[in-house]
Amino acid sequence: MNKIKTAFLTVAIVLLSVTAMGQKFGHVNSQYIIQLMPEYDSISKVLVSLDSMYNVELERLQVEINKKIEAYTLDTISPQLVKDVKAQEIQELQMRAQAFQQRASEDLQTRPQQLMRPLYTKIIEGINEIAEENDLVYVFDVSQGNPLYVSDKSMDLVPMILTEFGIEDAPAIQGGTGMPF
Repeated sequence: MNKIKTAFLTVAIVLLSVTAMGQKFGHVNSQYIIQLMPEYDSISKVLVSLDSMYNVELERLQVEINKKIEAYTLDTISPQLVKDVKAQEIQELQMRAQAFQQRASEDLQTRPQQLMRPLYTKIIEGINEIAEENDLVYVFDVSQGNPLYVSDKSMDLVPMILTEFGIEDAPAIQGGTGMPF
């Protein structure tokens, strides 16, 4: 019985190693490709503009709050009831500014993902197409930190994807890792 198990295990190991030898692997640096895509610049500009608009609105609200606080502290004539109403207005304005700041912060965290999703989809489709054309079994994204070592035998898909997307004059990639160093 032990001889049968040993023989079966030996055959399985031989078959797995023979199968593994025929497999082709590729690698890509998706972050590098994204930064070279023309859409990336326009997305970056949209995000900078959005951040700027939010900051302008927050500054406007803060100026309004400061004016009301100054008017409140300088008001020595108004009765307490009027002062209480003004204090409540200031407090509501501060809460409104805080809520706006929180929503703006949340939007600035989620908006890049929304805007970048089509680029990621385009890259994945490009990787899939090139991997199928080259009969690759696996493609690793080195920008995600997956492999610690990339062999020269691994096919670098970055140049093919850049060509497919019409991106020319990209900085040279050294070391076969898809990294622009």
